[in-house]
Amino acid sequence: MGEGFDCPQSSISYMMAAVKSLTGSLAIVALTFSVYAQATQPNPSEWSPKSKRAAEDAVAKNLDEIRASAKRPSLERVSPSVMEVELVCTAAFTGVKAGDPIWGGLETYVTNDPSAETEELKRGALVPEKQSPRYSVIVERNPNSTSEHPAYTVGIARRPSALMEFFGPLFFDVPFKNMNGWKKKIAPDCRNRKDGY
Repeated sequence: MGEGFDCPQSSISYMMAAVKSLTGSLAIVALTFSVYAQATQPNPSEWSPKSKRAAEDAVAKNLDEIRASAKRPSLERVSPSVMEVELVCTAAFTGVKAGDPIWGGLETYVTNDPSAETEELKRGALVPEKQSPRYSVIVERNPNSTSEHPAYTVGIARRPSALMEFFGPLFFDVPFKNMNGWKKKIAPDCRNRKDGY
């Protein structure tokens, strides 16, 4: 009788110990997954290349529409140069406006909506096409940007013809002098960017 009574009691004790052990293990697994999920969540300041491209396309669309409404001929959109990309990136990191030290056709501005039509965009769009028939668009998400308070630096680069860009330095007063001086101003996080040519 005593043995029959002790057997269920020891089974219950055993099951209770197993449940406690299982609960502890599940808590450890849940904690591990929680820590992993937090570690792998993207930083709010990170920005995917697809989002960056969509923002640049929105700026370019606005630029084209501004020219069309002003009855100006369309411009040729070209890939940004490494210099333009690094200068706009530096403007995003430092908060200081960037300008193209060689051709003078780069203007940057900060906005919370890259698709918005701004005065800076209008100014860049309406430069005479004979002076600058081509343009590039660069959009960088600022390091302090959050989902609640987004901030982007937009760069509009109006550019001469491809031929002029290639041969232009030969016609400077001192050919190629200080051609790479702009590199000294680039923020460390913006050097050797791959999204320019």
